[in-house]
Amino acid sequence: MAERKLLYHFNRAPHGNIFWTEGMRAATGAVAGIDEHKVDLLFQGDGVYNALKDMEETESLGYLPSLEDAGVHYYVVDEDIKERGVGAGDLKDRFEVIDRAKAAALYMQADMNVDW
Repeated sequence: MAERKLLYHFNRAPHGNIFWTEGMRAATGAVAGIDEHKVDLLFQGDGVYNALKDMEETESLGYLPSLEDAGVHYYVVDEDIKERGVGAGDLKDRFEVIDRAKAAALYMQADMNVDW
């Protein structure tokens, strides 16, 4: 099977739900399979709060090394962080800040989009 591009997008704040952890688990499963999918993670809307340096990640720490080994990219939308009063310096180092046009291009290039 040919490599498929998968875009997992996180639109919800990390508090009071399991979307962050379950999204990370699903992305890990996608990169761990024999199909060798290319996975990107996009954080927009209230999902940008997942990228903050002080965001608790205890429940998903086991997934991060697998995602890193697979070359997964973490993107956060610049306009969304600015609308929420967040600066690029407030984000974890693994997150690349992109504009909405680049985010739209990620959607268009993906073979499948998954909302978390």
